[in-house]
Amino acid sequence: MWRTWRPIFGWPCLCPVLFADPLGLVVIMPRAVLDLSAAESERIEDDFEVFTTAEGKPEDYGRLHERIVAIDYGLADAGQVREQRAYYRAQATRYGHRVGP
Repeated sequence: MWRTWRPIFGWPCLCPVLFADPLGLVVIMPRAVLDLSAAESERIEDDFEVFTTAEGKPEDYGRLHERIVAIDYGLADAGQVREQRAYYRAQATRYGHRVGP
């Protein structure tokens, strides 16, 4: 997400990743305050208009320096990863970006 897709799409709503192992099993992010209400988290997906994979429940978002960020935007399995990569690649192409195979 951070190396390939964020430079293309921007996604200011993603909580920064300070470190991630190549498989994404260990991810270190700044500590976000987890205090969003259900109503706030429901509005987020409409307000952000991003292609991220966060589900929109309060536990997926937090506040970092008063800014709302997605803190859980990972994918559960290899099939989802393939689908999202294909989707992001198609969207990037649509916006005029070239992405490798």
